[in-house]
Amino acid sequence: MSNDNPAPKRSSGELRRDIEHTRRELAETLDALEYKLDVPARFGEWLDERKTQLRKATDESPATVIGVAASAVVLIGGIIAGVVGLARRGR
Repeated sequence: MSNDNPAPKRSSGELRRDIEHTRRELAETLDALEYKLDVPARFGEWLDERKTQLRKATDESPATVIGVAASAVVLIGGIIAGVVGLARRGR
């Protein structure tokens, strides 16, 4: 297989720039992979964001936050009571 259009010759400066560009891209890719695989750090960031949202919501409307929290407690309590009731009935 012959190639009628050979690749143009590049200077050593152009090659160095290309290599440096490739190294930067590889480093960025590795950083992104490291971030994606660092689940504890990502969970910590997620948790910090939720805490900030909760503080903001509490500052804006404390009654709403208390109502939602109370509803969640009642719901979870009902689920637990239902599971315990079913377990006792199954004996």
